[in-house]
Amino acid sequence: MRRQRAFTLLELLVVLGLIGLVAGMVAPRFIDLGERLSLKNQLLEVRQKINGLPLRALRGDGPLRIDAQGAPLELPPGWRLRAEPAIVYQSNGSCLGGQLEVWQGDSRRQEVQLQPPFCQWSP
Repeated sequence: MRRQRAFTLLELLVVLGLIGLVAGMVAPRFIDLGERLSLKNQLLEVRQKINGLPLRALRGDGPLRIDAQGAPLELPPGWRLRAEPAIVYQSNGSCLGGQLEVWQGDSRRQEVQLQPPFCQWSP
């Protein structure tokens, strides 16, 4: 009769232990993944709205300004913009540039230097 080859109980326990060890090291990175992705998407939304300001000013909403009180934008809940000195978008869609602070709650998420003439926030 031929002898069957199989894994012993000890070998199976060692493999299960290694899988558990790897899962224990990797799993914590995925716990707050949803929140991190949500924040990243909200920051991208804020960036798109900033980049759309020259077009809004050109189409008749302007001049528009971002200053210490904020910006003429509807931002995701909890987000705010601040610029000191003010960044002004002229009626022709151009601006002179400036330093922009992006805040989410009480923490500053990003500081962006907007360059003239169109003050686009590039990644």
